[in-house]
Amino acid sequence: MAVCRLACLLFLMLFAGTPANAQNMTPVGVWQDSSERVLVNIYFCGNFLCGDLVWFRWPNDDQGLPLVDSKNTDSALRTRPLLGLRVIYGLHLADDGVWVGGQAYDPDDGLKYHAKLWIDEDGFLRVRLYELFPLFGETQIWTRVR
Repeated sequence: MAVCRLACLLFLMLFAGTPANAQNMTPVGVWQDSSERVLVNIYFCGNFLCGDLVWFRWPNDDQGLPLVDSKNTDSALRTRPLLGLRVIYGLHLADDGVWVGGQAYDPDDGLKYHAKLWIDEDGFLRVRLYELFPLFGETQIWTRVR
């Protein structure tokens, strides 16, 4: 009887600190960026994470035409539509639960950055974009929509 109680107590202690959404601690889903201007659908593409732009608060330019990748450093890509554009790619899961090793494209400046993603204890997605080292970057906080 004492062994049973001890086993139950250990079981409760083990799972007492587990967040209610622990089963949903994957970044797969639809996320709103910190500016609340876009939604990004993050999904598995093979063994990696990818993310596509799937919604814009203002989907058209001043002439009423769909937004295009006008700031891309490659002039040949400046007419491609932003809706559906892959902006996150190549991230894999590290042992510490952080998604690393990939890149993110920022259509606001037309540049690619190294990227790290992780979900914090409150269920928000932390998106760290940087050039050389994570220390010299910026972390955005995204909110899950779906």
